[in-house]
Amino acid sequence: MDVTLFVYDLSRGLARQMSASLLGFQIDAIYHTSIKLNGLEYVYDGNVVAIRPGSSHLGQPEQQLHLGTTDLPMEVIEEYLDSLREIYTVEAYDLWKHNCNNFSNDVAMFLLGKGIPEHIVNLPQTVLDSPFGQMLMPMLNQQINSNRRQGGILGIQQTTPGSSVKPESQLHHHTGKVHNVTTLAELDQLLAKHQHSCAVIFFTSATCPPCKLVYPLYDELAAEVEDKGVLIKADISQAHDIGGRYSVRATPTFITFLKGKQENQWSGADPAALRGNVQLLVQMAWPRHRHESLNLPTISNPNAKPVLYTRLPPLTKLLAKLPPDASSNAAVQHMKRFLETRASEGPAEATLPNIPAFLSFVTDSLSSIEPDKLFPLVDLLRCALVDPRVSSVVAEETSHKTILSILQLVNSSVEQSSCPYPLRLVTVQMTCNLFSSHLHEGAILSHQPLRHAVTELTTACFRESETATLRVSSAGLLYNLALANSKKRRGGPGDVLPGEEQAALAGSVLEAIAEEKESAEALEGMLNALGLLVYLLPLEGEMGEMEQLLVIMEAGDIVKGKTEGFGDRRSREAIADIKDTLIGIAIHPELMPDSPRMQQQQRNARSFASTPSLRSRDPNALPLLARKNAGANVKVVVRVRAFLPREIKRNAECLVEMDPESQTTTLHPPSQLSPSDRKSRKVVEEKSFTFDHSYYSHNPFSPHYATQSHIYDTLGEEFLDHNFEGYHTCIFAYGQTGSGKSYTMMGTPSQPGLIPRTCEDLFERIHEAQSEMPNISYKVKVSYFEVYNEHVRDLLVAPKVDSSGPYYLKIRESPTEGPYVKDLTEVPVHSLDEILRLMRTGDGNRTVASTKMNDTSSRSHAVFTIMLKQIYHDFETDQTTERSSRIRLVDLAGSERAKSTEATGVRLREGSNINKSLTTLGRVIAALADPKKKNRGGTSVVPYRDSILTWLLKDSLGGNSKTAMIACISPSDYDETLSTLRYADQAKRIRTQAVVNQDSMSAAERDARIAGLEEEVRMLQMRLDEKKTTTDKGLGLGQEEYKKRMQEQERRLEEYQAQVRRLNQMMEEKQMVAEVRVRAVEMENEALKRHLELLKGEVRVYKEKEVVVTESVASEDQDRDQDRDQDQDQDQDQDQDQDQDEDEGVGMVDEEEQERERKEIEELEGLLDLGYKTLDGVRGLRRKLQDDRERFGVGKGEVWPEGRASREVKERVGRVLVEAGLGYLVRV
Repeated sequence: MDVTLFVYDLSRGLARQMSASLLGFQIDAIYHTSIKLNGLEYVYDGNVVAIRPGSSHLGQPEQQLHLGTTDLPMEVIEEYLDSLREIYTVEAYDLWKHNCNNFSNDVAMFLLGKGIPEHIVNLPQTVLDSPFGQMLMPMLNQQINSNRRQGGILGIQQTTPGSSVKPESQLHHHTGKVHNVTTLAELDQLLAKHQHSCAVIFFTSATCPPCKLVYPLYDELAAEVEDKGVLIKADISQAHDIGGRYSVRATPTFITFLKGKQENQWSGADPAALRGNVQLLVQMAWPRHRHESLNLPTISNPNAKPVLYTRLPPLTKLLAKLPPDASSNAAVQHMKRFLETRASEGPAEATLPNIPAFLSFVTDSLSSIEPDKLFPLVDLLRCALVDPRVSSVVAEETSHKTILSILQLVNSSVEQSSCPYPLRLVTVQMTCNLFSSHLHEGAILSHQPLRHAVTELTTACFRESETATLRVSSAGLLYNLALANSKKRRGGPGDVLPGEEQAALAGSVLEAIAEEKESAEALEGMLNALGLLVYLLPLEGEMGEMEQLLVIMEAGDIVKGKTEGFGDRRSREAIADIKDTLIGIAIHPELMPDSPRMQQQQRNARSFASTPSLRSRDPNALPLLARKNAGANVKVVVRVRAFLPREIKRNAECLVEMDPESQTTTLHPPSQLSPSDRKSRKVVEEKSFTFDHSYYSHNPFSPHYATQSHIYDTLGEEFLDHNFEGYHTCIFAYGQTGSGKSYTMMGTPSQPGLIPRTCEDLFERIHEAQSEMPNISYKVKVSYFEVYNEHVRDLLVAPKVDSSGPYYLKIRESPTEGPYVKDLTEVPVHSLDEILRLMRTGDGNRTVASTKMNDTSSRSHAVFTIMLKQIYHDFETDQTTERSSRIRLVDLAGSERAKSTEATGVRLREGSNINKSLTTLGRVIAALADPKKKNRGGTSVVPYRDSILTWLLKDSLGGNSKTAMIACISPSDYDETLSTLRYADQAKRIRTQAVVNQDSMSAAERDARIAGLEEEVRMLQMRLDEKKTTTDKGLGLGQEEYKKRMQEQERRLEEYQAQVRRLNQMMEEKQMVAEVRVRAVEMENEALKRHLELLKGEVRVYKEKEVVVTESVASEDQDRDQDRDQDQDQDQDQDQDQDQDEDEGVGMVDEEEQERERKEIEELEGLLDLGYKTLDGVRGLRRKLQDDRERFGVGKGEVWPEGRASREVKERVGRVLVEAGLGYLVRV
């Protein structure tokens, strides 16, 4: 396509004749230029105007300079011209610096990579520099301003017939057109291109008058359809083969195609039928997405702008960091002047430099300048790309050579961990600025090498970034990519980004969202980018890679989890929008068991919970431990999970069958053996096992589908009952990696597992018990640790790494308590929210990694322990009963085969240690389950200490604990499933007995025991100090002797710490008893007060309130005196009223009535005395509690919790009321 420069002389020859005398130098003309292209003349006259060449009032041009030819399509050129309309406006016109010649220069630079002759562009400034030009400038500016108010400068738009100015609503807007075909090859090509959308063929002929009636409507429909389909016109009078293929004999005839298949055919020139059928076809091809019905202002904004980095650094200082020969290069200096002019005077005043020369210099510099000195040049390019004119020119560079070279250099350096941080940061920001032009959006999305480089840069920066600034910039780049793809998705035939690249981007940003804990700005950018990737995601056909990724990574849970810690309004809005967007995606029903479709299918299925977070027991459900053999401590259940996406993709078969009546699990052999199995001639046959329960969680549509709530109600709830009875319990999940262990134990926010449900039920029961029995008190503590590479790490504290490596805890074994972790954090908790917060903290510190078998594989065994202490105080005997129990919930890492996981390095070592500990666990189970060990007299050795895991679980497996094993199995892996089932079948033979951990003592015994412990701790402290002094003085001892003394000192220190722990426990128990007594006495006193007021006829409503222990005794005495005075006044008033009634002769009573009233008054006085004595008792008890608080170190100002009266107190109050003849008040 030829590009021609039209040159006009506005002076019509006068400049050539008079310039020398007026200006002092010769000029040939006062130049006005325009660009002729594709049969139109484009000119800047206040607006970008397109006219018929030479048709303006300026006449024919003086010169027509052929600038060259361009291969750019007109669609691209129109987009560029649209972007210029934002700069070349009527308000921005400046005769001297921003005129038609600058417009022609910019267009020529874009089309050809070179501008118009410099003497034309520089002429206004040359004239302005002369004295005569300075004299003319005010008059010319006044004339320009007058013309500007009329909407033009030279009046070309107003005076030229056929001139057009594109309205703003049509900028960057492609309109569809009718495609005329004459051959079958052209038709087949168009149909193949739109086989995933729709197409319409209009069969016409030149001699068909009715056809001509619908031509305008057909063109209009093509504009409406745009890229969502194609409208084709075929003249069968010329294209006989096309008409013959479809057997068309009459015109007009229309045939529609949907998804590559013929959908409808009709004949006749009916405009209404044509419009209706075409619109219906488009709706069928592009049905309304469910996201479009959601209110998502953060994501659905059609006018959203890309993220650009427009800050201009001090260019002189920036270029000083370049080598001297680079900073002084002419192309670099021209770009510097352009940026400075643009920053100081605005884009309209800045003339484009020689962009191809600058790009060529940048490309050459990539190999000649060291990477650590290269970032100023890239930053200079970043600043230039903010201007859409520069970005458009760069977008049309051949093969995107410069940008691609920069990205490939940075990506390769990042992989080798050798990329300087400044270069990486400015490269990301430079790539963001590419999106300042609409042309670069299409270039990046459609050019595979460039798109791949940008995607690689984005994911690498998310993965390797340790600074918030780089994460913010990476989020901005991903947002721009997602925004460009979203625009194509909304208005075009579908995504431009391939599915695998979208999945890679979504996976990297989800990981970054989950790990982001510092920058709210970075989180907001990541969330918005994820929302745009998901918004209007096509949902037809099989589940794509994107949907699979969102399900596997539990995107909804990750996003929902960010509501804590980032409380600003914009982050909350973004999170809410993205949660709604993720909900709007149709997920495969087997992977989303909570979907409405699945709920409809399961309406008649057995259900044990109305909502995921509320416990709801089924009275008809048979508890697991109520079966036969309920005396066995180790219960074994098995659970099979649903297919994973990769198993669905390879059409895996389910090999597991379960019978809910007999609790039998059957493993069927696969229909096709693997080559290795056939070669080894291994026997693969059907196997059956019977367990305490078989949970079928594979097919959600099965009536026996086991939900999370069902598993808790039949297993976890019964074990929690044992904890309240005083038994230690342990539930651990075992299975290969990816078998669903973590899901069973932890679950998700929408489907909580055993651990969250156990914690929730625990506090519900505590609340109910304390509201019914005030003489019982509870204390709950939790701990959380992991066994990683045969070391123990506390998950409730931040990881510590010193010069010697990570910090691990030590294992100790007590004769009474068994193995325990020394210095393990035990946190008191009072609500479910506190436990969930600690669990999230621990999960965040837990070691996980991605393997071939599982994207989030646990690389350690995690043990979550809940310690429950119950104190029951009997007021009549003053005896206290204490129950201590432990709930140990274990999430074992999955067994691994190096061949399956393809692990190397660290992952291989982790897998080796995991398998070692699980193998030892198997040996321990085998030794415990051996039926012959009793016949050996107990001499068989159980190898607990061969692994840290089994050593810590010693008490749970073979000691004082009720234990359950959940064997999680895969539905499609025969070998791994068989191994797990054999493991579980062996475990169910363990027959050890647990005991109730209960102790009773009186208050005197507890005080004596505390005194003894205090004395023992004091003596140990003295001996420890003495030993330390001796060790310090014995510096001259030999190494062996010094080592022995240090070991002895450490032993005494541990003994001292153990005694201190026991002392603290006793003090804690005494404090809990005191709380119970205070609660009960206060409630008894409150009941007596109410009774007295009822007798007096004054009923006042008392609100339960907290009793402050440090309340002044003097104020209580004052209140008591006031109560007595008030009672005496009331008695006097009653006597006066009675005397007045007798004087008036009203209400006469006999002597028996008077005697009855006198007795009631005496009883009332007795009750008053009893109340006063009770108050005195409370006051004395408070004094003692205050002493205990100071002794035990309880903070001042704390309040004792207050509950309701105990059952004993209620009985005593009832007896008093009955004896007083007021038994009817017992109900009150």
